[in-house]
Amino acid sequence: MKIRKYIVLIISASLALTACKKEPDYSVPVDGDGNKYATVVIGSQVWMVGELRTTTLNDGTPLKQLKGADWKAPTSPAYCYYNDDESNGAVYGALYNFAAVNTGQLAPKGWHVATHEDWNKLAAYLGGLSQAGGKLKATHTWLSPNEGATNESGLALLPTGYRDADGTCEGIGKVGYWWTATIAPGGDQAWMRTLSNISAKLDGNSSAFTLGFAVLCVKDDL
Repeated sequence: MKIRKYIVLIISASLALTACKKEPDYSVPVDGDGNKYATVVIGSQVWMVGELRTTTLNDGTPLKQLKGADWKAPTSPAYCYYNDDESNGAVYGALYNFAAVNTGQLAPKGWHVATHEDWNKLAAYLGGLSQAGGKLKATHTWLSPNEGATNESGLALLPTGYRDADGTCEGIGKVGYWWTATIAPGGDQAWMRTLSNISAKLDGNSSAFTLGFAVLCVKDDL
């Protein structure tokens, strides 16, 4: 019967189209520039391995690159490389102002810039602030003595340095600075985390939005 035959063909075609339509795979994070990142499970969290390198938001909007003294008072989302040297970005990731973080679109889709609470949970899982830093630091790249570094976490965090509000860059090889996505009480600063080559401790404080720090990302809760 012709009518039945046509119905079967339509259903078959519909099933084929459904089978071809796949949901996005966020298990492999891909940033706005197409860079891919490894991941590591730490407790109940999934972290991206490596500091973020993207120069593009996850909706395709390019970030403004600021160099030298132009960094002084950026109010729009921006990034830079340490000492304006792109080769540093390939190793240590980009440095971002908080306006870039606060877009909510800096991380790959399905991921987010680690929050104040994400970092607290990470530190607690690693045994507390006094020893978490050593477990987070890479065993290479840091200048001696790289106190307590074991990279037990698998994140292999690097000594990114930072960009000050006046545009100068400081600390590469000695310290690492990372924004959280959380604004601190008062509303004019955001929480950050820092590691040092002379300490095994994970430290944190709040900093002005205009500083340039690296960024780490965590997978969204399902």
